[in-house]
Amino acid sequence: MNFCVVGVGPGDPELVTLKALRVIKEAGAVLIPYSPRGRFSVAERIVSENLPGVKTVPITFPMLTDPAEREKFLIGELERTKEAWEGAENVALPVIGDSALYATGSYLFEALKKLVPGVTLSLVPGISAHQLAASRVGSFLAMWTDVFSVIACTDDRSGIVSALESADAAAMYKPCVLKDALAEVVNEAGPWKRILRIDRAGLADEKIYEGASALEAAEEYLSVILLWRH
Repeated sequence: MNFCVVGVGPGDPELVTLKALRVIKEAGAVLIPYSPRGRFSVAERIVSENLPGVKTVPITFPMLTDPAEREKFLIGELERTKEAWEGAENVALPVIGDSALYATGSYLFEALKKLVPGVTLSLVPGISAHQLAASRVGSFLAMWTDVFSVIACTDDRSGIVSALESADAAAMYKPCVLKDALAEVVNEAGPWKRILRIDRAGLADEKIYEGASALEAAEEYLSVILLWRH
């Protein structure tokens, strides 16, 4: 069996590659990641708008930080849905953004190896949220010798500040984790010429904030902050 994590872009159904659609269409089973709260799946919406006839199987992804607990939960989900994917030559997991950047597919692949030891992995790249955010405001992310950093706000505060200080431009993922400390962390690593935050990029309820408003406590999980030093 081959397990393929397919990046389907940041939310806009038009920002998905032809290869991603082909791989999903040809897969023997298509698993769709859902949150434990049963929230609407952005990846599923992208797939359904482009390939309305494709049948998908929901897989719940837990918001757990402990690796052992997370893997145990995912193994349970795979066993629950085993009838849908067992025996398939190719299993696809569409994920928002890029398949290799903060992709939940890595966790599911590790869990799947416990049930199917010979399973192989392939990745189909997709457009990331920071690429869409930059395009929405018509700004280049980095030029010439600029150092561009992609930073997860799930890191400790000192790690985030250190990464920002070494960057000429940066993209911060999941700023909601920092809550009220967001502005303090970003300003500590400043100064910055421009600050932008985009929530739910590519979706109908997309919102763009610039300047100080971009550093207000972010509650949206699908959010990215862009920073330019020069």
